[in-house]
Amino acid sequence: MKTINDEKITIYNGEDIKNFVFPDKFDHTQSGVPGNPCYNFRFRIFVFFSYIVLTQLFQLFCTPTEKIIGVWDVGHQITTPINNLYKDYRWFSILIQLISAFILDVAYFYISLYWVLYQRNFRLFAALIIFYVIRAIHLNLVKLEFPQNYYWEDPNIPSLVVKYGFFSDFFYSGHVGYLVICGLEMKKIGKKYVSTLFFLCSLYQAFVVITFAIHYTIDVTTGCIFAHYFYNQVCYWEVKIDFLLKTIANLFGNSSKSNTVKYQVQGDKQIGVTNV
Repeated sequence: MKTINDEKITIYNGEDIKNFVFPDKFDHTQSGVPGNPCYNFRFRIFVFFSYIVLTQLFQLFCTPTEKIIGVWDVGHQITTPINNLYKDYRWFSILIQLISAFILDVAYFYISLYWVLYQRNFRLFAALIIFYVIRAIHLNLVKLEFPQNYYWEDPNIPSLVVKYGFFSDFFYSGHVGYLVICGLEMKKIGKKYVSTLFFLCSLYQAFVVITFAIHYTIDVTTGCIFAHYFYNQVCYWEVKIDFLLKTIANLFGNSSKSNTVKYQVQGDKQIGVTNV
């Protein structure tokens, strides 16, 4: 006799995916939460006029009018005493740099090896590729001047992913964005403690790049935003990306023999793989 758990176990043949079937479109003029205040006409009128008032107030009081020469960065101004400590006590700056480099190197190896050993989708590297390609384009479209307190001397201890010296690679921060993507990926696969650690490390990297003045404050905030946005977009297009990757692989495949791979799934968790 079959139990309820037995009925939840199904066999999924990944090789049978030949095209995509999408559900009917959702009416995006409506809400997924019926009865929320947006269904009230008076509330919508209130929001409309509030929006008009707030936009005008922001234009009047929140738009800078000073004629700034160069770049004015509050983050650099606030952290100038820490920046001076780095210059006065070289051992201290080396320690902070090495911790930063160690975090990024470990993250680089961990996330890459975890993907190689355990994951079967291109989601992580698709997000990283998009993140760094768009970053490279921005770096060459707009070249910013070096901050006055820029200080990133070589500690004479090599790092796999961190380079030292003078490089005009400001917008946006790869130090911070990379760890945000790593944290989002770990959260996606259910490793919440590792994810939290990555997010905390991204805060440390933000502190480092601002206090050393190797990034402007806006580089850090936009690095987080871009990382989050690109990762979410990759998650949205994940199946299509993997399907495209499979199609390309089939075009350049050397073997005409096709292997059928059956995945035994319980709920949304894969519990076994069988080649037939």
